[in-house]
Amino acid sequence: MASNELDLRGVVLPICLLKCKTALMGMDPREELDILVSDPHVVEDLVKIIKRSQGMAVRPRREGDHYRLRISG
Repeated sequence: MASNELDLRGVVLPICLLKCKTALMGMDPREELDILVSDPHVVEDLVKIIKRSQGMAVRPRREGDHYRLRISG
């Protein structure tokens, strides 16, 4: 299973969601994507969006001053 990382710490909400959507659309079903964000509101929004996506799972966790969301296809 391949893993990639998208560092969006400090990126504002609408742009952050657009970049995440682009990355998710390009994911292979066997890939994992780690998204790093600093805004807890982005975490909430992404978890909601990903839970609605069929076949994807998300595991958010806090790491110091930011959050890591591991997304599996």
